[in-house]
Amino acid sequence: MTGSRGGRGTGDRGSGARGQGTGDGGRLLAGGRFVRADGRVVAGWLLIRGGLIHAMGAGDPPAAPEPRSDLGGRLVVPGFVDPHCHGGAGHSVYTGDPDGVRAAAAGHLARGTTSMLASVASVDPPAMRAAVRAIAAVIDDGTAPNLVGIHFEGPFLSPERRGAQTPGALRTPDPEVLHGLLDAAGGHAVSMTVAPELPGALGLIEEYAGELLISLGHTDASATAFVRAVDAGARSVTHLFNAMPPLEHRRPGPAAAALLDPRLCCELIVDGHHLADDTVRLTHRTAGADRLMLVSDAMPAAGMGDGTYRFADREVTVTGGVARLRGTDTLAGSTLFVAEAFRRAVDVVGLPAADAARMSAGTAAGLLGLTDRGALRPGLRADLVELDGDLTPARVWLAGRRVSAAGEAER
Repeated sequence: MTGSRGGRGTGDRGSGARGQGTGDGGRLLAGGRFVRADGRVVAGWLLIRGGLIHAMGAGDPPAAPEPRSDLGGRLVVPGFVDPHCHGGAGHSVYTGDPDGVRAAAAGHLARGTTSMLASVASVDPPAMRAAVRAIAAVIDDGTAPNLVGIHFEGPFLSPERRGAQTPGALRTPDPEVLHGLLDAAGGHAVSMTVAPELPGALGLIEEYAGELLISLGHTDASATAFVRAVDAGARSVTHLFNAMPPLEHRRPGPAAAALLDPRLCCELIVDGHHLADDTVRLTHRTAGADRLMLVSDAMPAAGMGDGTYRFADREVTVTGGVARLRGTDTLAGSTLFVAEAFRRAVDVVGLPAADAARMSAGTAAGLLGLTDRGALRPGLRADLVELDGDLTPARVWLAGRRVSAAGEAER
């Protein structure tokens, strides 16, 4: 079953995705260190033509007619791919305001996220559909070129593990509710987070797994129920360890099931608050970079200062960069960009740069069917991030075009 209800068929987004080969000019990037698709970090050069990586190699570059940029030894990684993002730069993606969607996407693009899903949290059904329609309109008009689809974080989630989700908006799995969301998405729905233990969840997963990427999360499921959902077609885990039962030595639960099942890719929020660094290290050693994704789960305060933020039907207080529902200890997303997750994974957790690059681009690109990006390899889209010595983004390239500080690709 692929695309019959306006959703997204697995593996159908590759070269047909918006923006493929949109760069008209070219550029020779020389004197950099490139994290290649084979996992090696190679000092050398990369040639962009027609928005694609035309060629790359070690040492001095060949003669070429394209303008040359000397990178001064900067590390270059694939453009970041974020499958879970609610907002940033002071804006939410799910208030129903297209301008807010554009501004949030631009904030993430300026910091290296060249592909992202707009994540719609669980709010009342009419508001959720309005938010989805606004995101779909922005994707259709191409004004957020890094926005590649929509992720529904609910409303079929566990009340016991709802996190910052609105309690009254949660529903048991209902195909009619899902049809309304798919219709509003206009063909741009890509993924949905579902709690597999809810009544009707397994049937819904079985029916829609060929059309939507089903991610398991906000769940109170046992390990057995979790595995049954994977057997039914689920292929991803929403923010592993968060909003699910803890891993215990006699009841390992869904976290252990997720780590041990090679069919699943798992999101990690590596901001130093959602997960302890040793938890990230353990997860990396157990599952490996090819099954892990560094996500932002960002809310509007990403890129902003501390304070109180209101969006949709919730109010969030940010103190010391940590977002919580106002008046509670409940984490309400993060103030993270994937670029910061990459830096922290390398500098603090101690992961190899090649593994962090895979976890921040390649794993998610493969899972989402974005076959034209996610790695540095000739023939793929020239989505690149140049990182300074402290691993912060210095320059961003989207399909061969340099991105401005405001998150706009050069014309």
